[in-house]
Amino acid sequence: MKIYKKAICIGLAGVMVLALTACGKKNSDNNGTMSGGSNTVAVMYKDGEYKASESKFDDQGYKPMVKVVVKDGKLYSVDCDDEYQDDGTKKAHSESGKYNMKAGGAQYDWHEEIALFERYVVENGLENIQLDGNGKTDTITGCTIAVDHYVKLIKEALKKAEK
Repeated sequence: MKIYKKAICIGLAGVMVLALTACGKKNSDNNGTMSGGSNTVAVMYKDGEYKASESKFDDQGYKPMVKVVVKDGKLYSVDCDDEYQDDGTKKAHSESGKYNMKAGGAQYDWHEEIALFERYVVENGLENIQLDGNGKTDTITGCTIAVDHYVKLIKEALKKAEK
């Protein structure tokens, strides 16, 4: 009877290990590959530089644009910025103090926040960013700006890079 109970306990432990393994978190890399089971889907990209931008300027005179670089089939870098209709870009305005979010009480200026977003996308993948109803994300510590239009534009640019 003791041997029978031990066999059942070992069998149940094995089933639990298998069940917990099957429920594990899916991992992804920055080239769009999803893994974590037998359903692995890989998106390979053509190496190169790809751009996408909004067609119109917003009410503040900025037009969002992105440039992505693909190297060895993977997302290598992301550059998000806004063209300004009169002169320069939002990054340049932010770096020079002309577009100053800290003056309004923000912890970081715009160019610092967008750099956090760009780095996160390259290191963790676009699919790991959760957006709220205002186009902002709590996924990236320190990034309080709306990034929904950049997410959309990065997807557009990467679509151009699909093999």
